[in-house]
Amino acid sequence: MPWQPKYREGVLRLFRDVPYKAELWQWQFESNPFGLPFTPIVLVDGDDRVVGFNGVMAVRATDRGKDVSVLWSCDFYLAEHWRGQGLGSVIKHELHRKAPVIMAFGISNRASEVLRHLGWVPDESVRSYRMLRRRNGLRSWLLGGLQWLNRLRRAFSAVPGISGMGIKVRSNLPERDRVDALWERCAPEYGRIVRRDFAYLDWRYQRHPLGRYGFVCAWQDDELAATLVTRFSQSTLRIVDYCGPARNRPLKRALVGAAVRHWPHADQVFSVTSDPELAETFLAEGFVQLRGRPRFYVYEPGAEPAAGSSVWFIMAGDSDGEFLQAASDFYNPQTVPGVSALERAPC
Repeated sequence: MPWQPKYREGVLRLFRDVPYKAELWQWQFESNPFGLPFTPIVLVDGDDRVVGFNGVMAVRATDRGKDVSVLWSCDFYLAEHWRGQGLGSVIKHELHRKAPVIMAFGISNRASEVLRHLGWVPDESVRSYRMLRRRNGLRSWLLGGLQWLNRLRRAFSAVPGISGMGIKVRSNLPERDRVDALWERCAPEYGRIVRRDFAYLDWRYQRHPLGRYGFVCAWQDDELAATLVTRFSQSTLRIVDYCGPARNRPLKRALVGAAVRHWPHADQVFSVTSDPELAETFLAEGFVQLRGRPRFYVYEPGAEPAAGSSVWFIMAGDSDGEFLQAASDFYNPQTVPGVSALERAPC
């Protein structure tokens, strides 16, 4: 069924157990930073009542500097009494008509089985990293020992510093022209990546209705060299995004180190990435790589995996799970730090 605004209330009723969904709706679906339309899949019964929904978020991406049209699939739901009839697959087949590349991130065990059956391909380059800074049990002490070993193993291969570089932590992004200039310089270095220009970063982090983010900015000779996006909530620091050179280990190490030092009261630091340099940086700073992998799936019919093909640069901020977690933290300020969809893995 083509999307019509009259279905909004019916969709929100499907998600009535998510108290902040209505507050996120306009921002998430109808204020696209790239000016792209909202084209979800909606299933209605004979009385025109919404019984199924698959949300989408359209983004612009680049593949080695060339534009790519991409949809993020999110917020899939089918009313309980309509399940078991193959309608979930019908919704997904309709979704497949919407864009040449469709992605889903941070999905459940059951959803991953369905997507594999429908031809989606898992990308297992995305991993989770955690640093514990307060120990209150045997498991946390064991993890602390592993963190110390990670630091020790990399102590003799320290990367050099960068002369003339300064780092500042801000509550807002730098000016539009500086962020856009950074993106234009760095975009061609990547394989596949969602456009991280000012319009996107501003929408994704500064305009989030409930979340509050920080920006760790590196400057080189008065030029913005890179930005690390963070979120601190309920004693947890999350490193959720990065905009900067694809290959520059010293710069990434400096940014991560500055973020960790700026929030000394964080009991734990957590991040998710597919980037091997950031992964190495986290380990060098004393993080531990968690065993489980956040599930990231791509639907791209006709694509043949080949050696040297472009890979996706992914961070936690690419997932709708991160902005839902940000909203949940806002609504539940007294909640003990829990485990989000991106963190469900034994350590």
